[in-house]
Amino acid sequence: MILIHVTVKTKEETTGEFERTLRQVVTNAHKTAGCVKYEWYPIPDMPQGYVIYGEFDSKENFKKYLNSDVVKRIGDELIPLLDGPPKFKHYEATVFEGN
Repeated sequence: MILIHVTVKTKEETTGEFERTLRQVVTNAHKTAGCVKYEWYPIPDMPQGYVIYGEFDSKENFKKYLNSDVVKRIGDELIPLLDGPPKFKHYEATVFEGN
């Protein structure tokens, strides 16, 4: 499983447009092969700050996501609304089943 964690800060004047576009991006990301979870949250102590969190079931599907129209739209429409570059991290995780 691949986990993604992205932190961003929008320009003050673009917050509304960012949220509207991000809602559409999240809806489309959920339709991507292997997407288990894709959510966004405002950061309480950071004005115009957001965290985007996602889970993909395999490296292969994560690579497909990286080359998808969803990521292209992020680059074309969301990145220009930011007050700086996003902080992107991804992790490879193993799911341990309980007893």
